[in-house]
Amino acid sequence: MFKREVFFSLVAVLLVAALVVVSFPAMAQSGFLSTATPQPSPTNNGGSATWEILNSTFESNFPNGFTFTLEATSTGGKIVSAAAIWRHSPVSSRTRRIATIDESGTQMTAVWERAPGDAVPQWAGVEYWWLLQDEAGNIYETPRQYDEYADNTRNWKRMESDDIIIFWQEGVPDRIGPMTIAAMERQRPFFEANWANPLGYKPRAIIYANFETWGEWSPGRGTVGGGIVVVGQTSQTWGATAQVYDPIIQPIEEVANDTVLHEVAHLYQYANGGTAGLRWFIEGNATFFELTSGPRIEQRVRRWAQAGTLPSLQEQGPGGREAYDVGYMFWVWLTETYGADAHRRVWEFIRSGRTQRAALETISNVSFIEMETAFRTWLGAVNPEVPTPLPTLPFFLPPTPTYEPTPSR
Repeated sequence: MFKREVFFSLVAVLLVAALVVVSFPAMAQSGFLSTATPQPSPTNNGGSATWEILNSTFESNFPNGFTFTLEATSTGGKIVSAAAIWRHSPVSSRTRRIATIDESGTQMTAVWERAPGDAVPQWAGVEYWWLLQDEAGNIYETPRQYDEYADNTRNWKRMESDDIIIFWQEGVPDRIGPMTIAAMERQRPFFEANWANPLGYKPRAIIYANFETWGEWSPGRGTVGGGIVVVGQTSQTWGATAQVYDPIIQPIEEVANDTVLHEVAHLYQYANGGTAGLRWFIEGNATFFELTSGPRIEQRVRRWAQAGTLPSLQEQGPGGREAYDVGYMFWVWLTETYGADAHRRVWEFIRSGRTQRAALETISNVSFIEMETAFRTWLGAVNPEVPTPLPTLPFFLPPTPTYEPTPSR
């Protein structure tokens, strides 16, 4: 899971804008993964029996969980075993709950209750189905159904396009919906050109008006520590990003044009090799997909280069805000130097199993230290030579003396 952090040293923006209501209250719908490939039916599904599904429901009990119910019959006798199975995106693992069955063997209920470490934000999609067995041993898997983990305790709004589904809580400017839709549509060709492996599902963005709502689905989120506050999280498990809107931290235009696109890029990273490894590589890469932040970042990084304070990418590279900014400029330099398809080729190598630096060296045919020197020169650094990392001092554990007790006299 990716957590978005705000660095207090950069908080300086106040948004003053009129609200324009353009959307509608959010309602649970069945459109999740409408572009996904339908799952094939299991071989010999149902055995020798004839099965009938009389009723199937999904009920959201946010923030506590959700409930599945099913009414079904089999010509092979009573249903003696039933389990509800679900997942929140096509790339997430499946979860199952064994159902209780009434005496008639036709009515089934399965419940998921939120537990520590197993939290899901509201409006996550739910793809679900049932696995049943009758008295004669016939096994049947029901067709897939789709719903949403709806939050019916507050007022939410919803918009959907070919590129994204966005939900926002009352209190977030309504412009966030159409602005995000427009930003994703504008960047669609850029995403398609730069990623070999598509998501295979429609990503979701869930925008919160306050930390109280954000923290409700998983207590403890948004707590401050070490000079940062966690204001967002993205996970391929949900196929979604959940973000808190704060007009003092970030204008709504930046949320729509930059933050959401940045987080969707993380979902593409999951689908094209993963997000482990060098922070500057991962965060700079996600920043590469933002719409409006580029000129600000370039000005900032070139100023560091000319002042002789540009951090090196060697070892683990920079942390904090510098990881995002210097990493972004590296991707700009890479594609300008090695071609517009350099990004796509790097991630194809990563997806095939190469490390991040090895993938870069493969497309450049030079060492990474040579690449960084060229990158620093391109930025106009007064010291383009890559700083030599300090050697790691050997660690010695001194022997612990053993003391024998003095014999008593």
